[in-house]
Amino acid sequence: MLKGHVFSKQIFGNPIFALFINTFLNGENGVSNNYKNGMKPTYSGSTVNIDSGAVCVQGRFLEEDTSTSVQAGTNSAYCKLVVEIDLDKQNTESEFNQASYKIVTSSSSYPTLTQTNIVKNNSGIYQYELARFKTSENGITDFKDMRTYLDFNSIFDEIRANYNAVLEELQQSLADVKDGSDYLLKSTGGTVEGEIKANGGLSGELIPKMLLNENLNELKTTGFYYAYGGNTVSNKPSGINNFSLLVTRTGSDTYSQILVDDKGNIYSRTSNGGNWYNWKKCLNKENSYSVIEGTMILNAGENTVDTYVAYPKGFNVNNSIIVGLQIGYNGRQRWASGSNFDSSALVQGANPTKVILRENEIQISLRQILLNDDTVILFESNEAITIYYKLTLLRID
Repeated sequence: MLKGHVFSKQIFGNPIFALFINTFLNGENGVSNNYKNGMKPTYSGSTVNIDSGAVCVQGRFLEEDTSTSVQAGTNSAYCKLVVEIDLDKQNTESEFNQASYKIVTSSSSYPTLTQTNIVKNNSGIYQYELARFKTSENGITDFKDMRTYLDFNSIFDEIRANYNAVLEELQQSLADVKDGSDYLLKSTGGTVEGEIKANGGLSGELIPKMLLNENLNELKTTGFYYAYGGNTVSNKPSGINNFSLLVTRTGSDTYSQILVDDKGNIYSRTSNGGNWYNWKKCLNKENSYSVIEGTMILNAGENTVDTYVAYPKGFNVNNSIIVGLQIGYNGRQRWASGSNFDSSALVQGANPTKVILRENEIQISLRQILLNDDTVILFESNEAITIYYKLTLLRID
C-alpha cells in the first residue's frame, strides 16, 4: 500500500524522517555544539556525567534536557560511554525506552560497538560513543572525550575537506598532463611516448602536416603530410606539384615514403640509413598494361603490309612485354606474336604476324600466305583489304 508522509492529514512516520535526515547527513552522527552544552561528558571519581545538549544518531534526534549521571563501577575494565538506540524495544506515551546511556566494558581492550543498520531495517541496536576511559578501584582514568559534531560549520568543513582532497587529486592529474606523461592538452598538443591503443576506434579528422619547402630526404618523422601547388619541396618525384605523403619506419634506421599526386599516381621509395633509393611509380590498372588498336591496309596486288605505332604513355622498349596480337579480316581472327615468316608449321588460313619493339616505335607486320600441297605460296589480293589489329602490352617497371 502506498503511504504519504509529507501530505495533509497524513502522519509523517519517524522511520521516514530518520531516513531523510540520515541521507542528508550522509550517514554521519554527532552532537550539536551550538545547542546548550553540547552533551559534554565529564567524570568525578567513578561517576560519569553527561551535560545538556542534543545529538543525532543515524537520522534520529535525542536531547539531554538537563544532565544525567551514570555510575561506571570500580572493576578493572576498558569502558565506552555510549548512547544506545534499540528499536526492538517499545515506547509508551509516558516512557521513552528506545534510547539510553550505557557503559560498554571489556577486560582486555576497548570494546567494539554494536552498530546495525537501523535506518534500513527500522530495528536493531546502534551505539554512538560519547567518551572512553578505564576504571579501577581508584576510579576513572585515561578519560577521553569521543564526541563528533554535527552542525552546518562541521558539515561544510567536511565538504570543504573532501573538495580539497578531490582538488588536490585533480591538480596532480593536471601536473601529469602538463609534463606529457599521461595526456595531451587539447590547446597545446605535445608528444606521447610509447604505444597508444584505441580499442573503441578513433573519431574525428586526422589532420596531416603541411609541407612548404622541406627536403624529403630529411623527412623521417613518421606521419601524414601534404603540399599544395606552388610548393618548393625538394627531392620529390619529377613533375609533381600537389601531393600527399605517408612516412613510415621499416627498421631501426630505414624508412619508406609513399606519395600520391593530384592525378592519383602513386610513387614510393625506401631508405637505407641516410641513403634514399630512387622514386618508383607504382603500377595500377590504368598504367600497368595497354591495348593498342588500329587498322592496316593490304593494298590490291600486294602480299605484305607493315605499320608503325608510337608507344603508349609510360611505355618504352625497356619496360614493355608483348602479351598478344589479335588480327582480323574477312571474318577471321587469329592470335599471334613474334611469328617468323617460316610457314612450314602454319595451317591453311593462318596469317603470320610479327611485332618488333623498336627504340622509338612499334612495328607490326603481316604476310598473306596460303599452304597448297605443302607448298608455301605468297598470294596477292585482287582488292584492298582492311586488317584490324589489337596489340596488348604489359608494363614491367
